Amino acid sequence: MSCNQVRPAEPLPAMHYAMTRWLGAAVTMLWIGTSIAAAQTSPAAQTPPAAKNLLAAPAAPAKRPRPTQAVPAAQCATAGCHADVKQFPVVHGPVNVDGCDACHKLVDPAKHTYGLQRQGADVCTFCHQINTERFPVQHKPVQDGQCLACHNPHGGQTKRFTRGKTTGELCAACHKSPIGDNKHVHGPVAAGACDSCHTAHGGAQKNLLTAEGKSLCYACHTEMKAQLAQVKFPHKAVEQDCTACHDPHASNYTMMVKQAPVALCTSCHEKQKKSIEQAKVKHTVVTQGDACVNCHTAHGGNLAALMKAEPLKVCMNCHSKPTKTPDGQVVRAMNEVKDPRLVKHGPIRDGNCSGCHDTHGSANDKLLIKPYPEAFYQPFSVDKYALCFTCHDQQLVLTAEARGLTGFRNGEENLHFVHVNKPDRGRSCRACHNAHASPNELHVRDSVPYGGWQMPINFKKSETGGSCSPGCHKPYEYNRPRPVDYKALGAPTTAAALAR
Repeated sequence: MSCNQVRPAEPLPAMHYAMTRWLGAAVTMLWIGTSIAAAQTSPAAQTPPAAKNLLAAPAAPAKRPRPTQAVPAAQCATAGCHADVKQFPVVHGPVNVDGCDACHKLVDPAKHTYGLQRQGADVCTFCHQINTERFPVQHKPVQDGQCLACHNPHGGQTKRFTRGKTTGELCAACHKSPIGDNKHVHGPVAAGACDSCHTAHGGAQKNLLTAEGKSLCYACHTEMKAQLAQVKFPHKAVEQDCTACHDPHASNYTMMVKQAPVALCTSCHEKQKKSIEQAKVKHTVVTQGDACVNCHTAHGGNLAALMKAEPLKVCMNCHSKPTKTPDGQVVRAMNEVKDPRLVKHGPIRDGNCSGCHDTHGSANDKLLIKPYPEAFYQPFSVDKYALCFTCHDQQLVLTAEARGLTGFRNGEENLHFVHVNKPDRGRSCRACHNAHASPNELHVRDSVPYGGWQMPINFKKSETGGSCSPGCHKPYEYNRPRPVDYKALGAPTTAAALAR
């Protein structure tokens, strides 16, 4: 066989064939590894151009050159020209159907300039008829024909095509935000829903409100409307506009009230304002926190004076436990007034704490409406017992003999006069009586504080009188029809004993 002859190929053994493929693959992998290493160390480009194109965001279509002749309207809102006029969730009808010539007209084909088919509001009212004559109050942009100040003619977030993401954002373009630095914002204002209360074009109400006075508020506050329809005593302020007390946009006070509660209420209630401001003894529940609405309902209720509950119950919301006054004194709990086993003083029995206390503030200790002696021993004068004489006849302590005037007498001898009416060491009413409630009839105490000692009284009532054996004098008995004759018994009279 000559050298130029080609020998026919013979099948390779299987192992030889496998080795050949392995060597080929190894060479290929070595080449790829070398290429990658070279690419990683090359400062020119570590990512092939083709890979870069795959990773990069698609480039925006190139802006077409300005046409020098008229073009079909269908080409206006296409890529490279005015495609952005259709980039809205809701597109205006003419724009959607490429009806650009509904609003625009060609002015100069060579310069590709356009003008409007109509001027001012006519651009919009050519299609959108708005009868402004039926609006006594008109929005200023509507009056001036400035529809495009609020509306985008191409599209928008809603079918109204208003500018801005919310109505609130649109209104803020002209109107200063009513929120300011206020802590509390009315729901519609916080949501930017100005059109919940205001009309956009015009209306019959001042400030473009959708309804008049309370009717506007009741559109949302239906529960309040139903409640006020049932109360016996509506607050007079509620008969006016709600904005007399509430700010419809924002406030620094809860419930959107215009002022702090005490200032707001006393802006109308002059008598209470005077009591609060001039009071020597302040009632903190009236001046702090919710102030007046701690006790009164602001809109209306079924109790006189707009009380939230029966007066005694309202008072016991605080006075069921000891309370501390601003000057550090502790007012004890008054739970005896709720104890059904005790005999109640008349005002307490009637649930009327204000029979003795001025709840808004007082010139007297304990918020009492008139003076009442605090000390156990007291030089007598009518003025010092003015509180008691509001209800009780002052002759009770002015008359030495008192048939029918009091049951506390020995025959005709008036024992109230004997105890109280003294120029130096008269016993005050509190020496024997509890002004709120007592286990005994006539509110007689079991004991009375005397310094640090609870001095017993040991009073016992009988059908014709009674007796006591207190820590302040010897036991004495009194009897109305058959007076005890202490002179015959060789004992000092009650008056003589008490004079010591």
